[in-house]
Amino acid sequence: MYKAILFLFVSLYCQLGLAQTEAVHNIAEFTFESGKKLQNMKVGYVTHGTLNANKSNAILITHGTSGNRLGYNIYIGPNKAFDTNKYFVIAVDAIGGGTSTSPQSTGLGIDFPRYTIRDMVNAQHDLVTKGLGINKLVAVGGPSMGSFQGLEWGINYPDAMSGLVLIVPAPRAENTFKMIVDTMNKCVELDPVWNGGRYTQNPTQGLRCAGMVFTPWLSSDIFVSMQRTPEEYNNLLNAMGGNFAGWDAINWMWRYYASRDHDIAKPFGGNLNAALAKIKAKSILLPSVTDRTLPPEGARELYRGLKDATYAEIPSIRGHGANNPGSENAGEYLFISEHLKRFLSSL
Repeated sequence: MYKAILFLFVSLYCQLGLAQTEAVHNIAEFTFESGKKLQNMKVGYVTHGTLNANKSNAILITHGTSGNRLGYNIYIGPNKAFDTNKYFVIAVDAIGGGTSTSPQSTGLGIDFPRYTIRDMVNAQHDLVTKGLGINKLVAVGGPSMGSFQGLEWGINYPDAMSGLVLIVPAPRAENTFKMIVDTMNKCVELDPVWNGGRYTQNPTQGLRCAGMVFTPWLSSDIFVSMQRTPEEYNNLLNAMGGNFAGWDAINWMWRYYASRDHDIAKPFGGNLNAALAKIKAKSILLPSVTDRTLPPEGARELYRGLKDATYAEIPSIRGHGANNPGSENAGEYLFISEHLKRFLSSL
């Protein structure tokens, strides 16, 4: 009786588009952009919904620098932006964290190869084509570093998707973001247990300090000034520190290096238009009007260079954090959801 009830529950769960499956794809030998090789590269991911018979309804969601495969769950589900009644949604862990291969998981620590955004995308392409047997995605992309990945997908695999989802995007990391990352790294390196990166105890004190450095850059002046009480102020100040302290320090540092050093035009001698000319997919760009981490000027630059793109600025005081306000009642959530639904239905 119990098994019968369980079977019916699972069947209903799947029919409603709520099914979620964790998995790991293995690449026997992976070659990094630097030329270094690693055996048994793991690409972790989670799927939502059902892949149709001809494998034509898949969407790949990529994530931000400190995020993971679960970071955009708020937008995934029946009748949501990434509608699991229609789409088979694959949310992937980038190299270096989550259930994908990382410096910590291999035991290499500081000796793990410094990877790039293009490395992440090449590993994901292996997952999609060889692991899942999908030849073309409906769309690929995500927020922040997720948009870096989306752009690289469009440039390096132009026939692999119909659409690119670029939320709080930019063509490159500018000097301000580089300075932020360098300052955060210095916080970690000054932690007494850092030991040149060969620590036996995770330098969480430095990671928490790094999060405090990053916090004001993720918001706007208006949003920060709205934290009226000491409790509100301290909660905001320490929020990213709590996130960072949950990371192994080298995993975290290598991930931020990847974002810090990214520029889609680099393989094209710095010619952004040459890079964007490779993209065939239709794109949607949703920058935040108050973003200080990746200011909207970068998104406008992308919009001018893309052949077929839709552009709308998220009206928000949350800065870079506008991409995922954490509540389905937030104006930012409703704005992004509406635009994504309309875009995906046009593909």
